[in-house]
Amino acid sequence: MARRLDGPFGFVEASFADRIAPWIDGRRVLDLGCGFGALVDNLRARGFEAVGVDRLTEFIDIGKDRYPAADLRHVESAVLPFADKSFDTVILKDTIHHIYAEDDLPAFLADLKRVCRKRIVVMDPNPTIILRASRWLIRHVDPVCTPQAASEALRAAGFRVIHSEFHEVVTFPLSGGYVGTQLLPRVLAPAVGGIDRAMLGVLRAFGGDRHVCWRYMLVGCLE
Repeated sequence: MARRLDGPFGFVEASFADRIAPWIDGRRVLDLGCGFGALVDNLRARGFEAVGVDRLTEFIDIGKDRYPAADLRHVESAVLPFADKSFDTVILKDTIHHIYAEDDLPAFLADLKRVCRKRIVVMDPNPTIILRASRWLIRHVDPVCTPQAASEALRAAGFRVIHSEFHEVVTFPLSGGYVGTQLLPRVLAPAVGGIDRAMLGVLRAFGGDRHVCWRYMLVGCLE
């Protein structure tokens, strides 16, 4: 899976950071469920004091080899090992659907709120018919958390949702992500990314982005 970051999906992963970074408030950032740490390293290079945590030891070990300058930590406890208000912004990228389906989301968000001073950024797969059908075709099973469910959970936890958007039309699926078939050469990823942005603009103009795009992003601030 980590080798996918060397291909076209690496370009897509970097574009995720481009979307997230402008919504970060403050310098101290926590990436919860950081995986291999690509986002943490990207934010570090932008000047943020970014920390990434994950429960999967193997992911953290691989991440430390790939990104030796990134602050990546393995955590086992359900309670975050940080003092109150340790971070300005907390990021949940590809994380909330796991907590939603497999854990106690209200308790998780309550502890997240404890360590957060200002904002939360959520980025997750958008469970459209297209995404569900694609997962069925490649026999990939993964929980889902709709943007509506995520928004309601954030509000219940005391966050006010100030921004929502849908993105990724063709570049992400063609890259194969971490588990799909790679159909896009890395060298063509920037050009296809430009086409993706143009298509996204058209979809947003007609309100079709929420029904077609593969990803969604929510930004919440503390009330």
